[in-house]
Amino acid sequence: MQLFAHRGVSDLAPENSMAAFELALLQQSDGIELDVRLMSGEVVVMHDISVDRTTNGTGLVQQYSLEQWQLLNAGDGHAPPSLRQVLTLVAGRCDVNIELKSNDLVHQVAAEITYAVDCLSFELKQLCVSAFDHRVLMALRGILPQANIAPLIASCPITLSQLAADMGAEALHSDVETTDTELVHDAHTRGLAIRVYTVKQAEDLLRLKKIGVDAVFVNDVAWARRVLNAAV
Repeated sequence: MQLFAHRGVSDLAPENSMAAFELALLQQSDGIELDVRLMSGEVVVMHDISVDRTTNGTGLVQQYSLEQWQLLNAGDGHAPPSLRQVLTLVAGRCDVNIELKSNDLVHQVAAEITYAVDCLSFELKQLCVSAFDHRVLMALRGILPQANIAPLIASCPITLSQLAADMGAEALHSDVETTDTELVHDAHTRGLAIRVYTVKQAEDLLRLKKIGVDAVFVNDVAWARRVLNAAV
């Protein structure tokens, strides 16, 4: 079971910061998960619609100029990174899951994926784009047909993983509380990987491993690895 650093190693460093992503690499994470929004035409790494919770600033992400953005502190002494900065840091050393938090950055993210493959030592299969708004994923596919996509779900649909299969997705990303053996089996039967967010309890981690989940998103990869190794 693969271990993805959720917003980087966000238990030990500020979420979605360069420090959190550097720590994810040090912990030899199988993948990094991050959230992106659009700021002055640039794809930046930020979960919330505003900067209030995770920086020393206030206001909506989309209202910032580049100059104002550079004055923010994401908790590690630096401004929240751009997607390009994180991809340059990772340089193909692990997978990256890019969660789209808005519908206005599809073209820009497609361009960043292309750049990462052409210039930053990534293979296309290492990059996956997820979103709760599944229409955004299909819009991305319209621009970059070969992109790997994974719809996010917060509940278990009656048709299980069919929606992901109908989209031609690579994977389904499901909530820890509603992921069970039936959903995992259905996803695998349809040729889908299933990755589960956000796993914080050891008992959940071990349960998901037992039922065959392909990957989990955790806030501390080293912790998750210790739990799994102790159970062997």
